[in-house]
Amino acid sequence: MTNEPRSKCPVRENFDPLSEEFLTDPFAVLATLPLEEMPVFYAPTLGYYVVTRHEDIEKVFLDNQTYSAAAAQLPLVSLVPEAAQILLAGGHKPQPSMVSLDEPAHRRLRNPTVRAFTPRRVNDMAPRIRATVDELLAAVQHSKPFDLVNALCFPLPATMIFSFIGVPRKDWDTLKAWCGSRATLAWGRPTPEQQIHDAQQMAAYRGYLRQLVATKVDARGDDFASALLAIHDEDPQTLTQEDISSILFSLSFAGHETTTYLIGNMIRRLLEEPARWDQVVVEPALIPAAVEETLRYDTSVPVWRRVTTRPVTLGGVDLPKGARLFLWIAASGRDPSVFREPEVFELGRSNASRHLAFGKGTHYCLGAALGKLEAQIALEELARRFPRLRLVEDQTFSFHPNISFRGPLELWVRAD
Repeated sequence: MTNEPRSKCPVRENFDPLSEEFLTDPFAVLATLPLEEMPVFYAPTLGYYVVTRHEDIEKVFLDNQTYSAAAAQLPLVSLVPEAAQILLAGGHKPQPSMVSLDEPAHRRLRNPTVRAFTPRRVNDMAPRIRATVDELLAAVQHSKPFDLVNALCFPLPATMIFSFIGVPRKDWDTLKAWCGSRATLAWGRPTPEQQIHDAQQMAAYRGYLRQLVATKVDARGDDFASALLAIHDEDPQTLTQEDISSILFSLSFAGHETTTYLIGNMIRRLLEEPARWDQVVVEPALIPAAVEETLRYDTSVPVWRRVTTRPVTLGGVDLPKGARLFLWIAASGRDPSVFREPEVFELGRSNASRHLAFGKGTHYCLGAALGKLEAQIALEELARRFPRLRLVEDQTFSFHPNISFRGPLELWVRAD
């Protein structure tokens, strides 16, 4: 496999999405790049080809024969041998879950997941989401500034997805910590020491989910894991218990990490121009549009990855077989050929839903409807309870050092 740039491909030597400058404000970096001239470029710091244009990223998502999902969750940097051995011993395979699989292996896991992840099961969660938001916000001491991430953005999605799956309440904090290690190991640049720690966490994470599935074999409930086991009972060889634990591995991470950051990004962007917040307070019907515009303007999943299965031309650049692609979804949301005045956060934007925040095609995010429902209800209740909510002035935002999941780690607000 080669990832060296071809002669026709521009090279950006200093493009580093894990640099402090990029983590702080990737859109400022984006604004400096001449993307009309170089919609695809090679980044030596990563060994990836960076794809920025909406049309090209959409094309990649829709062609899983040419663009394999195998790179989606592979560690961004080479692992030290000890960390790699810990992962293998813990059953964490190089292609660990549904989002990293191509057809037909992907379909074999996705079909039963879709059967169990029914619209009814998602819609039935709305009252529980609202009750959880009310409970979390009622606990806020709003007489003084508070961190909205700690108060709402962080606990809400974890509560929803872990209870949905069937994880006991006592284990939620442990799973949340494991998910943080997963983000660092697969999408960050951990030191060798951190790699070993995170690998140990991943082995424990995998082992826990296997045990959870085994326990539920004889203790079914009204939860997603039990619904998958019911499908397993129909044909144990088609959907094994190991398959079920792999599906839970995907959903237990994607079902909350992305939504935590989505809610944080949305509230930040509404509050940074108080008139936006005031408009939503007065016109709650705008709330679904606020969610979609956030997904376009400041998506919580700014990057995804693919690898070419054959030589191909993309964005005018000749790519070899085995070329690793850095699909800059956040850049596609600012593509002026698709979105008018893309630098403007516009609540009334008619085509905001054309964003690629949930992917497209066969790997389209299964939890998209649930994530958007949680964000909408969170905003509805916040606007109702705190109509004069404002950002605390002069705060500095910080972000987890990884390429694929982004939102403020703290978001200090005051209720006035």
